[in-house]
Amino acid sequence: MSAPWVTTLLEASAVVALLVAVAIPLSAYMVSVMEERPCVARKLLGPVERGYARLLKLDPQQSMDGKSYGAAAVVLTLIGVVGLFCILLAQGVLPGNPEHVTGLAPDLALNMAISFATNTDWQAVAGETHLSYAAQALGLAVQNFLSPAIGIAVAFCLMRALKSPSSGLGNFFMDVLRAILYVLLPLALVGALVGIAQGTPQTWEPYAETQLLEPVGVDAEGQIVDADDPTAVDTVTEAMVPLGPQASQVAIKQLGTNGGGFNGANSASALENPTPLTNLLQGSAILLLPLTLILCFGRMVADRRQGRALMAAVLILLGLGVVALVSAEFAATPQLEANGAVYTGSLDQSAGNMEGKESRIGTGETALWTAFTTAAANGSSNGSLAGLTPLGTVVPLVFMGLGEVVGGGAGTGLVSLLGFVILTVFIASLMVGRAPEYLGKKIGPAEMRLAVLLVITPALVILAGAALFVLVPAAQGSAGAAGSQGFMNLFYAAVSAGANNGSALGGFNADTPWANGILGAEMLLGRLIPLICTAALAQHFLQLKPAPNQASALSTASPLFIVLLLVIIVLVGALTLVPALALGPVALGL
Repeated sequence: MSAPWVTTLLEASAVVALLVAVAIPLSAYMVSVMEERPCVARKLLGPVERGYARLLKLDPQQSMDGKSYGAAAVVLTLIGVVGLFCILLAQGVLPGNPEHVTGLAPDLALNMAISFATNTDWQAVAGETHLSYAAQALGLAVQNFLSPAIGIAVAFCLMRALKSPSSGLGNFFMDVLRAILYVLLPLALVGALVGIAQGTPQTWEPYAETQLLEPVGVDAEGQIVDADDPTAVDTVTEAMVPLGPQASQVAIKQLGTNGGGFNGANSASALENPTPLTNLLQGSAILLLPLTLILCFGRMVADRRQGRALMAAVLILLGLGVVALVSAEFAATPQLEANGAVYTGSLDQSAGNMEGKESRIGTGETALWTAFTTAAANGSSNGSLAGLTPLGTVVPLVFMGLGEVVGGGAGTGLVSLLGFVILTVFIASLMVGRAPEYLGKKIGPAEMRLAVLLVITPALVILAGAALFVLVPAAQGSAGAAGSQGFMNLFYAAVSAGANNGSALGGFNADTPWANGILGAEMLLGRLIPLICTAALAQHFLQLKPAPNQASALSTASPLFIVLLLVIIVLVGALTLVPALALGPVALGL
């Protein structure tokens, strides 16, 4: 019988292999619908697409330039911020509020509006206690569709510019519609139906009260103890069960790399994630679109080797991270092993560091989910991230700090990866004395400046946010702890917001004016600047004339180029993260 951590790694390998197998046909489908090619789905949903175009007076055949495309992406994102901000402020007087929650404070409402409109889904408060059904369904869930669709649209804009010959960058508003209508809605519908079948609520009925199987006691400090404990000052026999339209939101939060949960416990909640099947499907859905879009790139540029090369680089980074995280959680810490608190025995019991893990989910499943969710800029969690070992926390920090290249968000992950590819082509070409050229188009100073800005923006935003948290006394109150742990709480929040992730360590005090302001600015800048750079970069590549085929051109699909790409990614990540990792998780681990 193999050790539990070996079984977990085998499971991870099987899940990733299955995702790649599904991504191959899905990528062909996505390219067909986004490029307006004939397919069965277009025959069924084509009238909706054409009706949308007529309603907005759009010409689907008219392509935008880079400036218009980028401006449209920014404006639609900001409209989403304003609209959601108004809903969250006014939810107390809007219908669909059976629990009679009040409107959020302005700073909290703005932070959450920015969060969901930028595909970050950072939540400073628990949804089931602070948000109405209408705010969840008409506010958050709508942005959970719109924000990944914007990312997918911008990714296709850049892919069209890189292919030769290119017919234009496309129409932003048609791209957003196609991403929602043909991709996100059908897949989310399937996910929601599976969730409902497995027990996830989908209703507008008020919260329900249920009898506990056995009573629990509450001591004078509000902590739960045994009912017969002498310190118990009260006994609880009933519990309130949050209901609401949960299944529909859970499906798109995973698929669209959003991550915002209906409940404060997120995917550790038995309501959102009730069975092993939902745990498997939701965890897999997190990486589905990021991996699919990588293969879409190979199809779009008519050279599938390019997509396979990028896929290889991503899977190598993902594999290294999964191995490191799983190993850290099953090994636990020297302190836990010394006092016998860690069980590493047979497969029929949980093993390793069970701190912060749901007993029905276990160490291995939590470690895998954590790796997937931070790699794909999703942010959901099926266990407490604060319960990870210090060295285990390094993996999610690195995945996020690399800048959405290990899968990343829907669309934005591929864009970030292509930024690193262009940077690698430029450096490698200079090393061997060749003119930098990618996919038959020569890379000039303008393209390099935009690619560098695309690559370093997440790092600059993260470090600026972390510096403000550390240097401003009023912001330091969000640390929630002293020393290395407090610093790690602050730094993790800054990394998560700047990397469009949205996860957090449990000790971080999120709902404060300084935290809402700093993290809100991070999320907005970390989203809008790359969108603008991508559209501008697409316009530059569109205007470049294809260079004649040269036998001596640098191969960007070779194993050597994959290694060079990985080296550049790791070097940029190291410059961003190593000093902070030494002060935080490494210091705690030692």
